[in-house]
Amino acid sequence: MGREIGKVKQSKGDRVILVATSNESVSYGQLIKIRGENSSKIYYSRITDAGSKSTLEEVPELQDLKGSMRTVGPYSQYRYIEAVVFLERDVDGVVRAPTLNPDYGWIVETLDETDYETLKISGQLEIGYLRSGGVVTKKTVGLDVKNIPRMMAIVGQIGSGKTNAELVLNASIMFTGGEAVGLIFDFAGELLTGKEIGKGLADHPYAQENLVYFGTEKPEKKVPYGVMQIGLRKLTPKSLSFLLPDLTSPQQHYAEKLYNRIGSPDWITKTLEIYESEDVDGVIRHTPTRQKGVVEALLRKLSSLNEKIFVDVDYDFTYSVIDALTKNKTVLVDISGLREETQRQVVCWVAGRVVEYYRELWRKDFNSWRRLPYLLITLEEAHKFLAEKDTIFSDIALTYRKYKVGLNAVTPRPSGINKDVFAELWTKIILKTTLKDDRNYLSENTPYLEYSDTELKMLDVGEALLVSQPKIHFAVPIKIFDYKEYLDEHKPENKNRKTHLQIKQSTIEENVI
Repeated sequence: MGREIGKVKQSKGDRVILVATSNESVSYGQLIKIRGENSSKIYYSRITDAGSKSTLEEVPELQDLKGSMRTVGPYSQYRYIEAVVFLERDVDGVVRAPTLNPDYGWIVETLDETDYETLKISGQLEIGYLRSGGVVTKKTVGLDVKNIPRMMAIVGQIGSGKTNAELVLNASIMFTGGEAVGLIFDFAGELLTGKEIGKGLADHPYAQENLVYFGTEKPEKKVPYGVMQIGLRKLTPKSLSFLLPDLTSPQQHYAEKLYNRIGSPDWITKTLEIYESEDVDGVIRHTPTRQKGVVEALLRKLSSLNEKIFVDVDYDFTYSVIDALTKNKTVLVDISGLREETQRQVVCWVAGRVVEYYRELWRKDFNSWRRLPYLLITLEEAHKFLAEKDTIFSDIALTYRKYKVGLNAVTPRPSGINKDVFAELWTKIILKTTLKDDRNYLSENTPYLEYSDTELKMLDVGEALLVSQPKIHFAVPIKIFDYKEYLDEHKPENKNRKTHLQIKQSTIEENVI
């Protein structure tokens, strides 16, 4: 049994007001249970608020609850606690949503080990420890691999511990033995080495077997790597929409005219050569049209492509990315140091081609698709990609769950994400969030957070609330693992380190995508 905290003073709907009858320490977000002395039913609740009052006009009631006439007088002080009921357990141990609420005078206690098992908060992808009151317990909290296609988000202000949480989650994925893999877009260049955290994905004990790095330069850490290049000769007018999300139909139609007129894979290079030497009019003379504005807009977009990433070769590193993922390896794409426009182009292109591969394999070869690992795409600065419903990442969140593809939207500004998209992110790791607009957005658009505004403000660095539908029916207070400590606890014995291994050209069949 747990330790007594207090007794029920009042209940209405899913809200309960308790009176503290002991000196047991409690805190915002703490999980508690409420039981009747003569009832086999138990209610599980979360503390959402607390306060202190005097006993004026409440003496008889408090004398009854505290069980003493002497200790309660007209000017006594007492502690009250507000909580929200989220689960009910009946005499047979069946857990379900509450059918009623607890009665006046029922006993309120801390949880014990049996309660932790009842709440079902463990999972293969371990991410942290359960917090109870001001204490971090040794009870691990995790997610099921099958939760990945239900989409997720890591939310928190700058400095709240988002990068550490990203590392822990993707490290857990790398421990699944290929059942799940990650495709990670690193905007700040932190995740390979960890920078200020001290360790990164390169320090994972299975980095040599389960991690591939793609960037513009050879990495300092010794991990398998490949060069991030997208060959212009691989681009067709149809595929430009992946690369240039704001490409209009008239622009794509003119690109098709250029492609057919030039008639070779280097059509973009030749078009840009004409544009450089003869300007827009020269391109129009070569491939006539009356829509000069359309041509100008298309040429501006093509000429803005980064010359270091988009080169005139017959190679696209995206096929190597897909090849690595299908071989049960997590892929880290380092786009730090690139202009924001180029980052967006690379991210949209790679993610679009990868999820298209998963989708088309599901359609054309279902048995082969079943052997694919679950895929979690980690997208930093997600609010910049999910503000509208018609982007590739919004499409992933809304429609790709049946293809074993999941999106992990990492952002300091959740209120910038479209509401329809945000509703599809069923798992949320919510770190400290002090901006009121973001707290209100989280509370209004996340189950079980209706009364958690105070708690969101009070979270410390690395502390979080975990909401994960449909398995977990409440917001779980957790402490995210410290990534360095997490790796130290998962060190395999007699592990030989390999040297750099450059990734060879992909064996993925292009006709699948």
